[in-house]
Amino acid sequence: MPAMRRPVTVLTAVLCACGGSSLPPEEAPVPAPTAAAAAPTISISGRQQFYDIDGTSAGALREGIRRLGPKDASGTSLDALTAWDLQWTYKAVPVSSVDSTCALQNLKVTLNVTVTLPRWTPPATAPASLRETWRTYLRHVQVHEAGHRTIAERNARDLYKALSGLRGPTCPQLDAQASRTGEDIVADGRAKNRAYDIETKHGQTQGVVLGP
Repeated sequence: MPAMRRPVTVLTAVLCACGGSSLPPEEAPVPAPTAAAAAPTISISGRQQFYDIDGTSAGALREGIRRLGPKDASGTSLDALTAWDLQWTYKAVPVSSVDSTCALQNLKVTLNVTVTLPRWTPPATAPASLRETWRTYLRHVQVHEAGHRTIAERNARDLYKALSGLRGPTCPQLDAQASRTGEDIVADGRAKNRAYDIETKHGQTQGVVLGP
């Protein structure tokens, strides 16, 4: 059976509390008895990208975030955004020549994480208090987004673990089972991200405050 590829992209975000009010990425085959096994791995990579804002007051920085920050599906401006792309590929192959039992071989789970953050280069006229406020705010934003990345990495490992143990009475049935398993685990990852944002109030309880 040809290799199957399942890409899923998940977006997670942080909203800023400004002055107290909310603004708006290890390869592992499961071998058949006649195949040689390779070392299991999940491939995880990540990168940061930035959007630039300017200003000499907290209000001006908030306005820059509102205008230039990443947008969610509804068009709401966000302070920061973590997007993760999860893909899994495999071949469904017969376990032996005596029956139709099937296993997944050449299983590969790949996670790519992209974090979008605001970037401010303080002008010479920026007050020292604003510089310190920005440093504190950005540090807390990074802590919140790191939480989203942790959820994504755990989701990728859960996916690999679940898929690597699958067997099916036939290869088509196994492929269908693998698809359902993957979709269920990704849905669980989305739910955990939503719960994380609810628990932290999109980072507010972690100090994501830019004010006064």
